[in-house]
Formats: sequence, C-alpha cells, structure tokens
Amino acid sequence: MPRWGAAAIVGGLLAWTALATPLNVAVGEYLAYYDPQSDPQRLEYHRDLAVHVYTAGHWFGQLVAAVTGAWLVTRSGVYRPATAVRAVLTGVVLGVGNEMVAIAAGIRAMRTHGYPSVAPDPTMLSDHAVLWCSGASLACFPLWALIGTAIGQLVRRGALLTTVVTIVFQPATFILTVGLAAPPSSHPLAVAVIADAGPAAMVMPAILLGWAAVAMASAILVNRHRISRGRRSTS
Repeated sequence: MPRWGAAAIVGGLLAWTALATPLNVAVGEYLAYYDPQSDPQRLEYHRDLAVHVYTAGHWFGQLVAAVTGAWLVTRSGVYRPATAVRAVLTGVVLGVGNEMVAIAAGIRAMRTHGYPSVAPDPTMLSDHAVLWCSGASLACFPLWALIGTAIGQLVRRGALLTTVVTIVFQPATFILTVGLAAPPSSHPLAVAVIADAGPAAMVMPAILLGWAAVAMASAILVNRHRISRGRRSTS
C-alpha cells in the first residue's frame, strides 16, 4: 500500500467520523432511555445519547485498525514483536484521532439534542459513565490492531483474502453474541448495553484482550511451525 493510500484511508476515517455524527444522534435517540418523564430519566437519556455521539466512527475505525494490523504483517512477511508493537501504536493513533473528531463534531449535537437543560454539563464530557464508555471503546482500537496482525499471520494467502477475513471477523464478533463467546466491538447496540455501566464498561476491552491473546499465541505457534518446516525442507 503506497503512503498516499494509507493517508487516504486515515483521512477517509476521520471524514466519515464527522459525517456520521447525525447518524449516531439518530441511533442514540432511538436506543436511549424510552419515554423519559422525570429529570433523572431525562439525564439518563442525555447520557445514552452522549455515548453514541462520542463513539461516532469507532466501529469502522476499529475495523480500519484491524485491517491495518493485518496489512503490516503481510507487508513484512514475518510475524515479529516489532510488527505487533507498530500495530498497537497505529491503533492508538487511529483511536485518538477518531475521538478528537467525534468530540469536535459532537459537542454541538449534544447542546441541541436530548435534554441538555437537566445536565450539569450539557456536553456530557465530564460525565463519568460517558468517559468510561468512551475509554472502553478507545481501548479496543489497539486490541483490534493486534488481532489484525494475528489474522494476517494465520491467513497468509495474500493481502486481499486477509482483508476480507478481517472485515468478516470484526462485525461477526458482535453478531454472534455480546459475551464470552465473542468479544463485543463498539457496535451501536454494544454501546447501548454499556452506556451506564461505569467502570464495568471495561469488560468490553477485557474480553477483547483475551481474544487478542489467543489470536497472538496461535499466530506465534503457526509462525514457529512454518519456520521449522522451512528449515527441514532446506536441510
């Protein structure tokens, strides 16, 4: 992938994040607290809206992080710790950039939608539940990048097939189940589940961390097997 290609992907992700804000507002309004009546209920509604607005683009961004991790491995040809570290750092950068755009695009939406009149902070950027949810979602970026490197090592049938496998794997982890069987991503429904969870929102990246560890261990074992098989074939 040429450098301009990588820049185009990142630029496209950030542009999509900004453009996706109205969509996330609509999704947040649909999934938020049903028919709020009292001020506490309205505040909960506003909080639910905030977690969707401030995770705009996260699901697609995590997919980009996973594909990037797979691409780094297919490009280098060998699964090295340095490649995994580069993938993690790339995931962190993608997550931070994604969140900065989501916040910049979402502040105005939070002041004009929901129930800002009942919130001490209409933007909800100081709300602990919103911060925990956003932090949990951001933690998934480098973890998806790690899983992407493992997929890139395990598939090893060309960049195109690796990308397809990564794209299928990421949404499938939510479609199957939100639980131990498969790690939830920052799909809007997953976000709705943990909107008011507080520190318990970290269960999402904790599950994903376990899957990343399994995927990396599998990739390392496969890499060692291929190296030993190559040595036997040349001896």
